Amino acid sequence: MKRVVRFALALVLVCAVWGGVARAEAPRLVCLVSALSGQVRMSPADGPKKPVELFTRLREGERLDLPQGSTVQLAFLQKGVRETWSGPATVIITADGGQSPDAGGLPVTDKLPTKARPAGVGSSILSQGGEQATAQVMTRDVVLPEDKPLSDEDKAKLADVEQAVEQMRQAAAPGDVTPDIVLLEELTRLEQRRRAGELLERLRAAHPDNAALAHWGE
Repeated sequence: MKRVVRFALALVLVCAVWGGVARAEAPRLVCLVSALSGQVRMSPADGPKKPVELFTRLREGERLDLPQGSTVQLAFLQKGVRETWSGPATVIITADGGQSPDAGGLPVTDKLPTKARPAGVGSSILSQGGEQATAQVMTRDVVLPEDKPLSDEDKAKLADVEQAVEQMRQAAAPGDVTPDIVLLEELTRLEQRRRAGELLERLRAAHPDNAALAHWGE
Protein backbone atom coordinates (compact mmCIF):
# COMPACT_ATOMS: atom_id res chain seq x y z
CA MET A 1 0.00 0.00 0.00
CA LYS A 2 2.85 2.39 0.90
CA ARG A 3 4.45 1.67 -2.49
CA VAL A 4 1.21 2.63 -4.25
CA VAL A 5 0.97 5.86 -2.27
CA ARG A 6 4.59 6.76 -3.06
CA PHE A 7 3.97 6.07 -6.74
CA ALA A 8 0.85 8.26 -6.74
CA LEU A 9 2.69 11.10 -5.05
CA ALA A 10 5.55 10.82 -7.54
CA LEU A 11 3.06 10.90 -10.42
CA VAL A 12 1.41 14.04 -9.02
CA LEU A 13 4.83 15.70 -8.67
CA VAL A 14 5.78 14.85 -12.27
CA CYS A 15 2.48 16.23 -13.56
CA ALA A 16 2.96 19.41 -11.57
CA VAL A 17 6.48 19.87 -12.94
CA TRP A 18 5.39 19.29 -16.53
CA GLY A 19 2.40 21.56 -16.02
CA GLY A 20 4.73 24.30 -14.81
CA VAL A 21 6.98 23.83 -17.82
CA ALA A 22 3.99 23.99 -20.19
CA ARG A 23 2.80 27.19 -18.58
CA ALA A 24 6.29 28.68 -18.72
CA GLU A 25 6.54 27.92 -22.42
CA ALA A 26 3.08 29.24 -23.30
CA PRO A 27 3.22 31.99 -25.94
CA ARG A 28 3.02 35.49 -24.53
CA LEU A 29 -0.11 37.60 -24.50
CA VAL A 30 0.77 40.60 -26.66
CA CYS A 31 -2.41 42.49 -27.61
CA LEU A 32 -6.13 42.94 -27.03
CA VAL A 33 -9.06 43.39 -29.38
CA SER A 34 -10.28 46.94 -28.85
CA ALA A 35 -12.87 47.19 -31.66
CA LEU A 36 -14.26 44.98 -34.39
CA SER A 37 -16.99 44.62 -36.95
CA GLY A 38 -18.04 41.53 -38.84
CA GLN A 39 -17.46 37.88 -38.03
CA VAL A 40 -13.76 37.82 -37.15
CA ARG A 41 -12.52 34.41 -35.99
CA MET A 42 -9.37 33.32 -34.20
CA SER A 43 -7.35 30.18 -34.86
CA PRO A 44 -5.35 29.30 -31.73
CA ALA A 45 -2.22 27.21 -31.98
CA ASP A 46 -3.86 24.16 -30.39
CA GLY A 47 -7.58 24.29 -31.00
CA PRO A 48 -10.48 24.98 -33.36
CA LYS A 49 -11.46 28.41 -34.65
CA LYS A 50 -13.61 30.53 -32.37
CA PRO A 51 -15.26 33.95 -32.64
CA VAL A 52 -13.36 37.02 -31.49
CA GLU A 53 -14.98 39.58 -29.19
CA LEU A 54 -13.98 42.82 -27.54
CA PHE A 55 -11.27 42.49 -24.88
CA THR A 56 -10.06 39.17 -26.32
CA ARG A 57 -6.39 38.79 -25.37
CA LEU A 58 -4.23 37.37 -28.14
CA ARG A 59 -1.00 35.41 -27.92
CA GLU A 60 1.97 35.24 -30.23
CA GLY A 61 1.31 32.80 -33.07
CA GLU A 62 -2.47 33.03 -32.98
CA ARG A 63 -4.20 33.88 -36.25
CA LEU A 64 -7.18 36.04 -37.06
CA ASP A 65 -9.35 35.37 -40.10
CA LEU A 66 -11.10 38.51 -41.39
CA PRO A 67 -13.80 38.01 -44.03
CA GLN A 68 -14.65 40.63 -46.63
CA GLY A 69 -16.00 43.81 -45.05
CA SER A 70 -14.81 43.05 -41.52
CA THR A 71 -12.36 45.07 -39.43
CA VAL A 72 -10.48 44.54 -36.18
CA GLN A 73 -8.46 46.88 -34.01
CA LEU A 74 -5.59 45.46 -31.97
CA ALA A 75 -4.05 47.31 -29.01
CA PHE A 76 -0.38 46.39 -28.67
CA LEU A 77 0.19 47.90 -25.25
CA GLN A 78 3.88 47.08 -24.93
CA LYS A 79 4.54 48.97 -28.17
CA GLY A 80 2.03 51.70 -27.37
CA VAL A 81 0.29 51.40 -30.74
CA ARG A 82 -3.05 50.31 -32.18
CA GLU A 83 -3.43 48.55 -35.52
CA THR A 84 -6.61 48.50 -37.59
CA TRP A 85 -6.89 45.63 -40.08
CA SER A 86 -9.55 45.23 -42.78
CA GLY A 87 -10.70 42.03 -44.46
CA PRO A 88 -10.36 39.94 -46.35
CA ALA A 89 -7.10 39.13 -44.60
CA THR A 90 -5.32 36.63 -42.41
CA VAL A 91 -3.47 38.32 -39.57
CA ILE A 92 -0.81 36.48 -37.57
CA ILE A 93 -0.12 37.89 -34.12
CA THR A 94 3.50 38.62 -33.17
CA ALA A 95 5.12 40.68 -30.43
CA ASP A 96 6.08 43.24 -33.07
CA GLY A 97 2.53 43.61 -34.37
CA GLY A 98 0.23 41.87 -36.79
CA GLN A 99 1.60 40.29 -39.96
CA SER A 100 -0.43 39.24 -42.98
CA PRO A 101 0.56 37.22 -46.04
CA ASP A 102 -2.58 38.11 -47.98
CA ALA A 103 -3.90 41.52 -46.83
CA GLY A 104 -4.54 44.14 -49.47
CA GLY A 105 -2.29 46.61 -47.65
CA LEU A 106 -0.66 47.56 -44.38
CA PRO A 107 -2.79 48.19 -41.29
CA VAL A 108 -3.73 51.69 -40.20
CA THR A 109 -1.53 52.40 -37.18
CA ASP A 110 -1.95 55.08 -34.55
CA LYS A 111 -0.17 55.79 -31.29
CA LEU A 112 -1.73 55.13 -27.90
CA PRO A 113 -1.28 57.57 -24.98
CA THR A 114 0.80 55.04 -23.05
CA LYS A 115 4.56 54.90 -22.89
CA ALA A 116 6.09 52.10 -24.94
CA ARG A 117 7.82 49.51 -22.78
CA PRO A 118 11.53 48.67 -23.16
CA ALA A 119 12.40 45.35 -24.78
CA GLY A 120 11.60 42.51 -22.40
CA VAL A 121 9.12 44.55 -20.35
CA GLY A 122 5.57 43.56 -21.16
CA SER A 123 2.20 45.23 -20.79
CA SER A 124 0.93 45.49 -17.22
CA ILE A 125 -2.49 43.95 -17.88
CA LEU A 126 -1.09 41.26 -20.18
CA SER A 127 1.61 40.10 -17.79
CA GLN A 128 1.07 37.39 -15.19
CA GLY A 129 1.31 39.94 -12.39
CA GLY A 130 -1.19 42.21 -14.07
CA GLU A 131 -3.61 39.36 -14.61
CA GLN A 132 -3.36 38.37 -10.96
CA ALA A 133 -3.91 41.94 -9.81
CA THR A 134 -7.04 42.48 -11.87
CA ALA A 135 -8.31 38.98 -11.12
CA GLN A 136 -8.75 39.99 -7.49
CA VAL A 137 -12.12 41.51 -8.42
CA MET A 138 -13.46 38.38 -10.10
CA THR A 139 -15.55 37.56 -6.99
CA ARG A 140 -18.15 40.19 -6.32
CA ASP A 141 -17.86 39.80 -2.52
CA VAL A 142 -14.09 40.32 -2.33
CA VAL A 143 -12.78 43.48 -0.68
CA LEU A 144 -11.01 45.57 -3.28
CA PRO A 145 -7.33 46.27 -2.48
CA GLU A 146 -6.10 49.76 -1.79
CA ASP A 147 -4.38 51.91 -4.38
CA LYS A 148 -0.64 52.38 -4.06
CA PRO A 149 0.30 55.93 -3.00
CA LEU A 150 1.61 57.85 -6.01
CA SER A 151 4.49 60.25 -6.27
CA ASP A 152 3.83 63.69 -7.70
CA GLU A 153 5.44 62.55 -10.94
CA ASP A 154 3.20 59.49 -11.25
CA LYS A 155 0.14 61.57 -10.37
CA ALA A 156 0.99 63.90 -13.23
CA LYS A 157 1.51 60.97 -15.63
CA LEU A 158 -1.83 59.45 -14.66
CA ALA A 159 -3.57 62.81 -15.07
CA ASP A 160 -2.10 63.14 -18.57
CA VAL A 161 -3.30 59.67 -19.54
CA GLU A 162 -6.77 60.32 -18.11
CA GLN A 163 -7.01 63.53 -20.12
CA ALA A 164 -5.92 61.71 -23.28
CA VAL A 165 -8.42 58.92 -22.56
CA GLU A 166 -11.24 61.43 -22.23
CA GLN A 167 -10.32 62.89 -25.62
CA MET A 168 -10.25 59.39 -27.09
CA ARG A 169 -13.73 58.70 -25.71
CA GLN A 170 -15.10 61.77 -27.45
CA ALA A 171 -13.61 60.70 -30.79
CA ALA A 172 -14.16 56.94 -30.48
CA ALA A 173 -16.68 55.17 -32.67
CA PRO A 174 -19.47 53.17 -31.01
CA GLY A 175 -18.08 49.88 -29.74
CA ASP A 176 -14.48 51.09 -29.53
CA VAL A 177 -13.14 50.17 -26.07
CA THR A 178 -9.60 51.40 -26.65
CA PRO A 179 -10.00 54.20 -24.06
CA ASP A 180 -10.99 51.68 -21.39
CA ILE A 181 -8.06 49.40 -22.25
CA VAL A 182 -5.59 52.30 -22.13
CA LEU A 183 -6.90 53.48 -18.75
CA LEU A 184 -6.91 49.95 -17.32
CA GLU A 185 -3.32 49.49 -18.46
CA GLU A 186 -2.14 52.69 -16.79
CA LEU A 187 -4.02 52.03 -13.55
CA THR A 188 -2.55 48.54 -13.36
CA ARG A 189 0.97 49.78 -14.16
CA LEU A 190 0.75 52.28 -11.32
CA GLU A 191 -0.75 49.67 -8.97
CA GLN A 192 -4.02 51.54 -8.61
CA ARG A 193 -5.74 48.26 -7.88
CA ARG A 194 -8.96 49.61 -6.41
CA ARG A 195 -9.61 51.92 -9.35
CA ALA A 196 -8.64 49.19 -11.83
CA GLY A 197 -11.05 46.81 -10.12
CA GLU A 198 -13.86 49.34 -10.17
CA LEU A 199 -13.26 49.95 -13.87
CA LEU A 200 -13.41 46.22 -14.57
CA GLU A 201 -16.69 45.97 -12.69
CA ARG A 202 -18.17 48.81 -14.76
CA LEU A 203 -16.99 47.14 -17.96
CA ARG A 204 -18.52 43.82 -16.97
CA ALA A 205 -21.79 45.57 -16.23
CA ALA A 206 -21.69 47.32 -19.62
CA HIS A 207 -20.79 44.06 -21.45
CA PRO A 208 -22.62 41.34 -19.47
CA ASP A 209 -22.28 38.72 -22.23
CA ASN A 210 -18.57 39.28 -22.84
CA ALA A 211 -16.73 36.04 -22.05
CA ALA A 212 -13.29 37.68 -22.24
CA LEU A 213 -14.18 40.06 -19.39
CA ALA A 214 -15.94 37.34 -17.41
CA HIS A 215 -12.78 35.22 -17.43
CA TRP A 216 -10.31 38.09 -17.10
CA GLY A 217 -7.24 37.01 -15.13
CA GLU A 218 -7.78 33.26 -15.51
